[in-house]
Formats: sequence, structure tokens, C-alpha cells
Amino acid sequence: MRCCHTYPKYTERIYMKWLRTLILFDQGNVISSRDWRELHESYVRSIQSIEYPKGSGRLIVRRKERKPDGKWARNGVGYLRHGFLEHMRDVEGWEPEGSVNLARNREQPSIKLYPSLDDYREPITSDFGGFDLATIGDGGTRIAIEWETGNISSSHRSMNKLAIALGAGIVEVGVLIVPSRALYEHLTDRVGNIGELSGYLSMWEGLKSTVQRGLLAITVVEHDELTDSNNIPYFKVGNDGRAAEGRGEI
Repeated sequence: MRCCHTYPKYTERIYMKWLRTLILFDQGNVISSRDWRELHESYVRSIQSIEYPKGSGRLIVRRKERKPDGKWARNGVGYLRHGFLEHMRDVEGWEPEGSVNLARNREQPSIKLYPSLDDYREPITSDFGGFDLATIGDGGTRIAIEWETGNISSSHRSMNKLAIALGAGIVEVGVLIVPSRALYEHLTDRVGNIGELSGYLSMWEGLKSTVQRGLLAITVVEHDELTDSNNIPYFKVGNDGRAAEGRGEI
């Protein structure tokens, strides 16, 4: 899939940092597969390709700064996600393979009503939305990746979506990419981060019994350098409600 691409050669500490990948569960030894190895190598390279300003060879992030009105100036989150997905597609060759359908008509578990104690299946009436990248490895492994750009509630939704897709056998690999606590401090939108997710890892690890074959992972990323220089603009901030809220609050 990627044999025709020439990979750039990176030297130490001149890129966005991949800090670590946490494997929350691995059912069926997916971790030993060629598809997982190649995927992980590809998305680490894609993380490490992100630079700012363009042509600098580094990911330099403008430090948050309190404005005269008491609110904070911070960096938008879309720039990092866009750079990652662009590199995965255009350089690494991971083409989107359609959307992942978490169908409303899938069978719900039987639960009890109270006080009647009757068996009951609650109908699914909400849509889950898609993933940032849904693709397939050369060996047929179905993959879903999310790059977090929302708040901590969004991170929980992303992890739950990945776990449901794994449990339903729709994908075999689910990955959420989140900022470190250090990077989070300088981003808008109260973006979800590993610090806020850390207390819930045991919950998602406990879902492994619902998965026949699948791997769930969280990857943590960080900037290369912080600066106070006015010559380095902040990453552009979106205009949606969460961005506007996160832009100004402490």
C-alpha cells in the first residue's frame, strides 16, 4: 500500500513528539500482526511530521497568554488533526475505506425494568457519527482512528464508540490520539487529554471480555517546544461553540 512513498528522515527532537502508546486490551493477539505494526509505524511518522511554523522542522507551540480582559489566548486544535490526517493519506498511503456504521438496528442487551422486572431492550435512537480515519490494512484488519479535538466528554464518546465498534466486530483496531497534559494547557476547547482520561483506563480495559478479536489503544502526543514569541502565531481557533468557550476560559 505504501511501497511507492519515500519517507522523510527525521533527526532527534525536530518534530511533534509521540510520547507513548497505551494498549488497553488486545484480544486475539492483534498486537503481533503485520497490519498493527505497519499502522503504528505509519501513524507515529505522521505525528512526527507535524511542524509549525511550516518549514521550521519543529513543532513550536505558542504558550497560552492572559489577555487584558482576563481571558486566555490559546492554540486551536484543528491544525494538528489536519496535519496528521493529511500525512496518513498523502504520504503513508492509508486511504479512507468508507465510514464505520454503528447501526441503530444492532441487537441491544436484555435488561430489566423496575419494578415489573420484565426483560426489555432499549431501542437505539441516536447516531454515533463516524471516525476521523476508517481504513483497512493490507492483511484485512479493519481500523478506526480518532484524533481528539473536543473536550473530555468528546474523548469519552470517542473511546466508547471505539469499544462498541470492537465489541460488535466492526473493526479490529481502535486508536484514540490525545495530547499530553503539558500540551493541553496551551490548547483551546478544554480539549480531552491523557491526564483527564487516566482515571478511566481500567473501565475500558474491563471491556475486553466483550471483544472476540480486537485491540484498543490510546496514543499520547506533545509539542517539541513552547515559546512566548509574538513572531509565532497561535494555531487558528475554530468558531464553533466549544471553541469559542474554550478560547477565553481559564
